Amino acid sequence: MLWFRNLQIYRLAADHALTADLIDAELAKRPFVPCGSMDMDSCGWIAPARFAQDSFAFARQNAVLVCLKSEEKVLPAAVIKDELDYRVEQIESAENRKCGRKEQRELKDRIVEELTPRAFTRSRVRRALLDLENGLVIVDSASAANAEFLLSTLRETLGSLPTRLVETEISPAVAMTDWLYGAIPDEFSLGQAAELKAPGDEGAIARFKRQVMDCKEVSEHLKVGKIVTGLSLAFGERLTFTLTESLEIKSLAMLDVLKDELKDMDAETQDDLFESQFALLIGELRGFIPALLDSLGGERNP
Repeated sequence: MLWFRNLQIYRLAADHALTADLIDAELAKRPFVPCGSMDMDSCGWIAPARFAQDSFAFARQNAVLVCLKSEEKVLPAAVIKDELDYRVEQIESAENRKCGRKEQRELKDRIVEELTPRAFTRSRVRRALLDLENGLVIVDSASAANAEFLLSTLRETLGSLPTRLVETEISPAVAMTDWLYGAIPDEFSLGQAAELKAPGDEGAIARFKRQVMDCKEVSEHLKVGKIVTGLSLAFGERLTFTLTESLEIKSLAMLDVLKDELKDMDAETQDDLFESQFALLIGELRGFIPALLDSLGGERNP
């Protein structure tokens, strides 16, 4: 199913000048090619939709879906070490001498070179939605590092991608702490999971799961000065998610109302279903993200 489960949100510069056609043309110049026998890794762009293999940028409603595929050879360190130990032992036994560090480094390089063609490969696909209408880049990733990898590759491919992380006037930690005191915006409601942390690098951390938030146990942590660093929430009757202090959205999921809409979609083929799911994704994110930013005091301009 086409759905983003984790969101890293970036703002596009107002003068970005990107179009769906431009993005598609540039991504087509760097398609994914699997690792060669001596390559340790490879990455490139693939078509987001199976039925449109010639489109590297799947565009609808002035929003563009892109997919980056990467592949890497897996050479377990233990395998390399065992082979190195064996060869060092053979040399020292046969020649009655110690094998020096430089020689061992050269042996290790040779072993890696010999084993690379036979190594297992591991691949992954990273996705991003470029909402050109609203000037946002939304990466489907729970990891900021993975999101930055996709963005840096996209920036390199396009030649320029002026983006910055979205920041809000009220920090998520401050807002979420206020929400636990009962001041949550009307569009949102509390879930049953939270993380609270005392100030400072070594501050104590309290985590709650399957816990009603308006209880004495939670309020006691607030009274001693802990702030909320993660909180599960619902957006109306459509979405549930976890908000972090870094403005990351994790575990984004549909509620029953949205699931029913998905089931009722008139899609006769898998291609039609992909189109419908993409339209649903765009619509939900365009409603959810602005509402979330507004609840945090609006977006802060740099």
